[in-house]
Amino acid sequence: MIDPEKFGLLKTQLQKELFQPETESKAFFPEETALVKSIRTETVALNRNNLTRTQAYLAYYHRNPEVHWAFLAHMVSRNGGYHMTDLKGSSMTQLLSQAERQNFFLFLERANSAIFADAFPQLLLYEHSKQKELRLKKYFPVFHISRFMAPIWESFIKEPHSPLLTTALIINEQRMIQERVLKRTRHGKILQRIDFQLQEFLGFTKVIFPFGNEQDSIRSLTGLTVERFADPKQRIETGKFLYELLFLHPSVLHGVEEFTIDVPHTGSRMDYWESIYSSDPFAKDEKVYSPILQEAWTDQPFFPLPMNDWYTKESFIEDLQDLPIIKKVDLTQKVLENVKHLKAINELKALF
Repeated sequence: MIDPEKFGLLKTQLQKELFQPETESKAFFPEETALVKSIRTETVALNRNNLTRTQAYLAYYHRNPEVHWAFLAHMVSRNGGYHMTDLKGSSMTQLLSQAERQNFFLFLERANSAIFADAFPQLLLYEHSKQKELRLKKYFPVFHISRFMAPIWESFIKEPHSPLLTTALIINEQRMIQERVLKRTRHGKILQRIDFQLQEFLGFTKVIFPFGNEQDSIRSLTGLTVERFADPKQRIETGKFLYELLFLHPSVLHGVEEFTIDVPHTGSRMDYWESIYSSDPFAKDEKVYSPILQEAWTDQPFFPLPMNDWYTKESFIEDLQDLPIIKKVDLTQKVLENVKHLKAINELKALF
């Protein structure tokens, strides 16, 4: 991903960051204070729910296409919305209790909103730096952004390297939610149960990218199954896989971009498979009920998280070195089988 000499220089800069004090700069000029306030206000407004976050990532990518992570985040956020509405869909009515569904939703919402709260100020600061030179590192403590990201953004501004920036943001966000959400809140226990319980509910742990032309109203899908989600190292590797799948396969990127332009995100799986899913709970056909997000869940308040920096070990740097090789796999038939299987399991459980 990066030649050894450049990686050596970057590693040295990252090692130095470990010894920097975690103190906020108080010497801000009025225009700098105004920028901080503006970014905070915009981030809070766009962090209202999964729909607003997902759209914000896409709009940002259209303005700044060199920031690949924003488009990857958009697609992963779409899948987060599908998982949220699955919990209220007709295939989950018997598999989980109402309390379990509420807890799983809150976990998904907390993780999604925490990532947005951490990442979006970084994206906006970079966007402002393109218009007027900014010393990004000065602003990072104000937004509680990890010192790990300072040399990464500085390097990107001097010499844009989209895979390196994307990989660094993947590492940052997964290490951040591990430290701030999973270790220090009750959601860590819920995640262990998701790994144990929802692996059995086929399809829930798949991240899918609709990319192909519709045949019989069925869009072709690619993606992968998330395994051992409780392990941050595994989540980082999954993020790398998804990035490579999305950006290093032109047919996938072109197809997914067309899909995102043609189909606004609602949270319902009807967005990509209209012949299989319906967002109408009173539909007379045999379609699987998949509600839109606004009908499934109400907006949740964002609770401030612990603001300690996850970057405490030099070994975390090594995850920057490589991208895995992954081949595009057509998941269309496999996902169709999962939909039928899950529906059958749910109907069978309703008899007992």
